[in-house]
Amino acid sequence: MKVLKCFLLFTLCLSFQQLYAQFSLGLKGGYINAWQDYGDVELPENAQIDVNGINISALAYFRINKYLQIGIEPGFVQRGAACIPGWMPIFEGDTAFELNYVEAPLMVSGNLPLFKSKFEVFGKLGYGVSYLASAYREETGWGNDNPVIRTKMDLGENSILNQFDHGAYSGLGVAYNFGVHQVFIESNYYRGFTNAERFNQSQNRSVNFNLGYIISL
Repeated sequence: MKVLKCFLLFTLCLSFQQLYAQFSLGLKGGYINAWQDYGDVELPENAQIDVNGINISALAYFRINKYLQIGIEPGFVQRGAACIPGWMPIFEGDTAFELNYVEAPLMVSGNLPLFKSKFEVFGKLGYGVSYLASAYREETGWGNDNPVIRTKMDLGENSILNQFDHGAYSGLGVAYNFGVHQVFIESNYYRGFTNAERFNQSQNRSVNFNLGYIISL
């Protein structure tokens, strides 16, 4: 009986260890290029509507099998545009809108191991909700000598901005594995379904390029 109890205890501990080992945690961050989709509106030739920013996310994944895992990537991301949305977008000198979101996408990631699992290529698909934490309007005018004027925009019920967004995510990347550690580079595309500005079509779009690190527990 004592031997049986020890065997059951050992089996239970081993099961928990195997389950625990399927989780991984990490961090990623990098550069983002963002713009907005204005629908059928015709933009001026050579119009610059994109802005640059940063993004940083935590990673928490559960591996289902050798090739598939699911997880969540909560983080901070800067989106926006370089013109005012409307039936005819307006370009006021050098004007840009910085929209700072907190997001939490749910992701499915598929990977293909290469070279005895030292390397892998992976793809991601997901869906998530974003919350607009702050927004700024930056204007530099027409001349190089004009100072940058940075104005914080109002949020809430009386704001022209929608405070919530939701959309689809996709991505591709390459990773290098060493022990329980992994470093990777990836590029992701975001397609928002909600208008950033309440009264006009202005759906968020962005592409980011990230460097990240993951550890398997």
